[in-house]
Amino acid sequence: MILFLSFPILLVAQTNDYKGRKCFGYEKDSCPNSTNIFYKVHQSSRSALFVKGQTSQTPLTIYNGRDYRISLCWDPILGSQVYFKLIDAQTGNVLYDNATNEYASDFEFTVAQTRDIILEIKVPGSSALMEAKSNDEIILVQKDTDMGCLGILIEHMITPSKGF
Repeated sequence: MILFLSFPILLVAQTNDYKGRKCFGYEKDSCPNSTNIFYKVHQSSRSALFVKGQTSQTPLTIYNGRDYRISLCWDPILGSQVYFKLIDAQTGNVLYDNATNEYASDFEFTVAQTRDIILEIKVPGSSALMEAKSNDEIILVQKDTDMGCLGILIEHMITPSKGF
């Protein structure tokens, strides 16, 4: 009898986290790697489950004398484009905004000065959950089914020497 009761609970526990588990390693499987063989995958690469209208931030330390490549990839259910910015963590200055580059999903750059930055990701659109978070009067919302994985693939290499 105990086995009979615990079996349905186990099924519910497994299905509740399906999307989150599906996103594990998404950046490695779905984001295109650089064709430059010197780029290596950075340990800060990650993926997560997103809904439309969601904004999220993740910290990253970038080091002088290194080149970086940041690539985003996402499930089509999230739309055709995703916004991302690189923000100086100390000053709040926007160092890069993909809105100025036709919402490109990747960006390569050389670091002239070691910095802590914030990578800010925004999925355009709206969802019941995001609207509820901004309205104190809403208590219950229908569960979002328009969820998808979003991956951030960060690659880095030592900046090549220029000249002879």
